[in-house]
Amino acid sequence: MSLTREVVANELHQAGINRGDNVLVHSSLSSIGSVEGGADAVIDGILDVIEAEGTVMVPTFTYWVNGIFDPQTTCGLTGIVTETLRCRIGAVRSLHPTHSVAAIGKHAIEFTRNHEVAGALRVDSPVDRSAKADGWIALLGVHHDCNSTVHVGEAYAKPWYLGFPFTAIDPEYASVRDRGSIRTVKLAGLPSGCSVAFNVIELSLRREAAIIDFKLGRAMCQLMRAQTVIEKTVKLIRESEGILLCSSRSCFYCTNAIRQRQII
Repeated sequence: MSLTREVVANELHQAGINRGDNVLVHSSLSSIGSVEGGADAVIDGILDVIEAEGTVMVPTFTYWVNGIFDPQTTCGLTGIVTETLRCRIGAVRSLHPTHSVAAIGKHAIEFTRNHEVAGALRVDSPVDRSAKADGWIALLGVHHDCNSTVHVGEAYAKPWYLGFPFTAIDPEYASVRDRGSIRTVKLAGLPSGCSVAFNVIELSLRREAAIIDFKLGRAMCQLMRAQTVIEKTVKLIRESEGILLCSSRSCFYCTNAIRQRQII
């Protein structure tokens, strides 16, 4: 049976999302399965719950600089739900060339402004602003390796690997189209590493009953407060500073960081 907009709204409301809430959504439509109306129905269901007083935000990451970043036309690489929201009338997209977000709702402009200055997923980035506004994180058919708020927790914890280059050829500047003009921005504050090991945060959250589990179509989903994720990330890093670095030797960032720290 196909999932409908009304069912999406009901399931999210039953999980704990209400009118006026701010929600950062990470999603996989293929994991959810058949939805009557597709990605639009998922977005409409969320908007039906939070209403005009709330704000929904999604990652529209491009990850890499390839020419001029145009928030109106440059496609994100984070799934069909995020692309559908980005293209909607009324959506506001931030100007970060590699890790932009798009938002609809009361705080869309407030959350997305000056993202290119604040840094991709650092303190005072859009993800952090949503967390400070008592925002939720909804993982719809994805796991914590998609949970970008963990990177914000890293920024607060300031581990030794923060600021290491993500690849061997990280660009220092990028061009952004801003209301018709093109300007150059410095790519400061890129994410502090990969996210392969981020699922370790789930156990810490579950120990304190900080995750609400629910189902959307075929997908197992999770709902949690973003500020709690930041706090638990900081605690984990302070207990074991390299816990969020992956063990894959094919990962340039993590192996380079560990090598420079002379852990191995």
